[in-house]
Amino acid sequence: MKKMVLALGLMLLVSAPLSAELKYTTHMEVKKSTAAAGQPANPMIGMMSEAVMKQMVPEGAADVVYLVGDKGARIEYLQAAMGQPAGTVNLVTTDGTLVVMNTKEKTYWKTTVEATLANMRAAGIPLPEVAAKRTGQFETIAGAKCEVITFDWKMALPIPEAARASLPADFPTTMAMTGDSCTTTDQFQKYADIVAKGANALMSAMGFDKIAQGGLVLRQTLQMMGVEMHSVVTQIGEEPAPPNAFDIPADFKEVPMPGPGR
Repeated sequence: MKKMVLALGLMLLVSAPLSAELKYTTHMEVKKSTAAAGQPANPMIGMMSEAVMKQMVPEGAADVVYLVGDKGARIEYLQAAMGQPAGTVNLVTTDGTLVVMNTKEKTYWKTTVEATLANMRAAGIPLPEVAAKRTGQFETIAGAKCEVITFDWKMALPIPEAARASLPADFPTTMAMTGDSCTTTDQFQKYADIVAKGANALMSAMGFDKIAQGGLVLRQTLQMMGVEMHSVVTQIGEEPAPPNAFDIPADFKEVPMPGPGR
């Protein structure tokens, strides 16, 4: 489950140079869903849903700051979110290298998009089924116009075949989410195009390319078995990146990538 949450979190890549940087902040909150009626009353499913959402936003709310420029993407987690501890900074370079920095301990580890996909396959995480539909309805988020897109996301749980026979008859075998997003395809489109091209393999693996619909997602609501996660861009605009924003500090030490037992 932790690998699945981390995979959901590592979805922003850049693959070509830009003449400016785009900075935006996304606020995320998790709460009990008001649209839970009609869903199967399975306590096990409810516990699984809460566990996944708890890993995504452990404190119930979090802010993530994104900076996209000609050197790649910088993602800073102000609070714990998407499987990342508070203060974590991710750097995603144009060649697909991912650097995860622990700013408190002054350490970092590296991986790549290909390695992440390989880990997903090794963990038995299957491809999800995703259906998305443009609604023709528009909103304005942080001063930018966006179109509402509804979606259904469903993925079989990676349960080993040998373990299935010993599971209860009502044990959930799939994870499903419904929701809607608001995507801009007007302002900041040059950034959306580059993000989509760079993140295509990883986004497609989890089905989020269909939800983005070729644009930049400014608002999104995910509902999963009685729990809801809402994310919205609170501010967005182009501005010069701080010096060395895409560099690893000289006093940081490289450490092995975390794995089971570490």
